[in-house]
Amino acid sequence: MLRQSSRIIALVYVLAGFCKASAMAVTVNADAARAVLVALQDTSLSHEEALRIARLPGDKGVIRKLNEFNIPVSTESFADALFTTAHGQKVTDSIETAFYFDRLKQKAQQLLELTKRIEGNPQAFQASIEKRIALFAPPGLKLLVQCYVVAGGDGAGYAFGETDVYLNIGFIDDFILAKSVATHEAYHAVQGAFASARRASYEAPALPQTHEQQTCANTVRLFADLYEEGTAMYVQDISVLPQSHSALAARMSADIADGLGHIHNSAALLELSVLGLSAPVSVPYDDVYEVGFLGHAVLYNIGYVMAKAIAEADGPQGLAAFLSRPSYMFAIRYSKLVKYGTNKEYPKLGPNTMAAANQLAKGCT
Repeated sequence: MLRQSSRIIALVYVLAGFCKASAMAVTVNADAARAVLVALQDTSLSHEEALRIARLPGDKGVIRKLNEFNIPVSTESFADALFTTAHGQKVTDSIETAFYFDRLKQKAQQLLELTKRIEGNPQAFQASIEKRIALFAPPGLKLLVQCYVVAGGDGAGYAFGETDVYLNIGFIDDFILAKSVATHEAYHAVQGAFASARRASYEAPALPQTHEQQTCANTVRLFADLYEEGTAMYVQDISVLPQSHSALAARMSADIADGLGHIHNSAALLELSVLGLSAPVSVPYDDVYEVGFLGHAVLYNIGYVMAKAIAEADGPQGLAAFLSRPSYMFAIRYSKLVKYGTNKEYPKLGPNTMAAANQLAKGCT
């Protein structure tokens, strides 16, 4: 659900034994979550074992995400926090508290049961995710997505533009919500596999030097994040959230309903974001991202209605086509829809937003 790193690694699965009926496959690895949750209940946990757990592939992702949030955690601080909490002591280091192990310990057994259910229901979990994503991916796509189930750190789910994605059951305590969030993150992996194709027809300056070049590069990033998050939100199918018994799902549903009910706020924030990035003294991109994509994720809403409108007009494969198109074309196509600007479900984008998208289509230096 949060920003991806610039390093894009697409794992194209071409082994002869790969089943043609499910060319796009999702696998689940819950070793990290299970190890943390068991360790939190073990008062004899050794520091050596805590370090081993911290080095698991899934937990490396937890550390990487917190570092992306500018929290300087490490393998060692992960192990220290896990060891301290397992032994019934309170974590007092302000950095180590970012793992939230004290909160996890209180519901460790419940989360272990959820982990077991996720691992034990491949048809209800992985196959369901594969089926949903297949609607919005090119036919015959050969891609293997590894979903690491983790427990600890911040964020319900995240990806780094690679084929590894992460589901944090420290925040997700319900099977339906877990599948919805995992679908969102798995689609980010699909988007990551096509990132080079999306950039093929347009390249922002690699090292922007002038103010105009920096504006250009930052505006490209804004449209990319808008497309990626809005589309992933649509693919995850938010309509299933009311079926969940999770308090987080109820809060997410309420936030989404409120956001869609005030969709013009989201369109206005997008317009202000474009203006902020192009101002004589530009707003830093990270500040724009934090306001629009974190917390209540206001910009997810306008991206979602754009994706929904395009899918309804052009079909699922019409939305899939944007995997390999420049992201600003997502906004341009939306603005060409017959119902564009006619009602709240098809809100009009601001003039500066459209001017920026059209300028990118022409190219900028």
